[in-house]
Amino acid sequence: MNQEVENKEVKDQKDQIEQESDDNEKNDKKEQILQQEQKKKKKKNKKKKKWGEEEEIMTDFDDDWQNKVKMSKILQDPDLPQHIKEKYAIYENNPYMMIVSNVPLNVQLKELEEYFNTLITSLDPKITERPIKAIEYGATKSWVVLECSSKEAKRALVTQDQVQFVNNCKIKVERPRKFLERILNPQAREGELSAEQKQEDNTRLYLGGLPTYLRDEDVMKLIQSFGTTKYFNLVKDTTSNTEISKGYCFFEYENTGSTAKALKALNNLQIGDKKLKICKVQGEPQQNKKINGREQPSNYAGSFLASCDLLRLPQIQQMLTIPQSALIPSKVVQFLNMCSVEDLYEDDLYEELMEDIRSECIRFGQIEKIEIPRPDKESGFCNPAVGKIFVKFYYQIPAKKAKFHLAGRTYNKRTVVTSFYPEEQFDYKDYLING
Repeated sequence: MNQEVENKEVKDQKDQIEQESDDNEKNDKKEQILQQEQKKKKKKNKKKKKWGEEEEIMTDFDDDWQNKVKMSKILQDPDLPQHIKEKYAIYENNPYMMIVSNVPLNVQLKELEEYFNTLITSLDPKITERPIKAIEYGATKSWVVLECSSKEAKRALVTQDQVQFVNNCKIKVERPRKFLERILNPQAREGELSAEQKQEDNTRLYLGGLPTYLRDEDVMKLIQSFGTTKYFNLVKDTTSNTEISKGYCFFEYENTGSTAKALKALNNLQIGDKKLKICKVQGEPQQNKKINGREQPSNYAGSFLASCDLLRLPQIQQMLTIPQSALIPSKVVQFLNMCSVEDLYEDDLYEELMEDIRSECIRFGQIEKIEIPRPDKESGFCNPAVGKIFVKFYYQIPAKKAKFHLAGRTYNKRTVVTSFYPEEQFDYKDYLING
């Protein structure tokens, strides 16, 4: 009897121990499950933080951006014309828009549009429709506004900062708000630089002696023949209803090689009866001096041609104005400042000039035709085209290369200035466009 009681007690103890061990295992499993859930939550939180920028982009599309346009601070800017303020306010708040800056002057909008359509579809192959809905120039032709057709296209474009364009040119892609803050508040950006950094990065140039009838694109066409600019400002008189150039500008190239090239080529370059003056912008701005009762910068060069009454005639201004067609890339390249009128009277010098331009341009591609207008030997009459040289290539790419590489070169101690020329006018022997 006693033996049975003992066996029962032993059995109860074993059962109790087994039950306790089961409970411990269950508790351990519960703790493991809780730890795993906590780890998952932490991972989710980390992912949310990491992708916070993209979530911000997505929420922009949900906002009523048109109401934001009406409340934009840009509309209160007293220094901007009304139509510019309205455009900037739309650029700032439209969630589908992006800004492309540092755009070369000779690039067409259609070319840019096709480039970004290809770029975006390569970044996200799931995008089937054309990524770029619309494209237009900004206030100057150095930057362009892109409007994306979908959220996916905008998301792909936001990941880019600087993209490689043609001829090793880098163009910058950024959000409109960031871009507008920089161009509307340049002093705030300069204030972030220390004095040492400003002294080291002294690459901004001053160009004076410009005729006042030249527009922004006309001056940019001249200075961008030596390289791509990242800053340009043609100073204008805003006191009158129509903005008139004051005859000088400030600009900056992307690389120092272009800066040195422009300093050498543009200094004392003859334009009409006046010579250009170019120099680096150094030190703090000096006190302005007064000319005819009006304050002018201390480095003001003025413009001799501005005092000529003939320039006010509409027919003369039409001859001096560079038309938009002359800025479009073509197969014809125009060369200026390579020879004098006297050189073209002599047959030997004319043949030598013809051979020199042919041997230099043939390196870039096949040449279809070369035209060098000459003065009339009997009467001595010179039409306005005398002094220009035209080279027509079979294809546009060699023409682009020739224009880029030969700009700023010297020929007989003269600085060569190059530009495109409309092919249609060239074929009709119309050489009078001032390109």
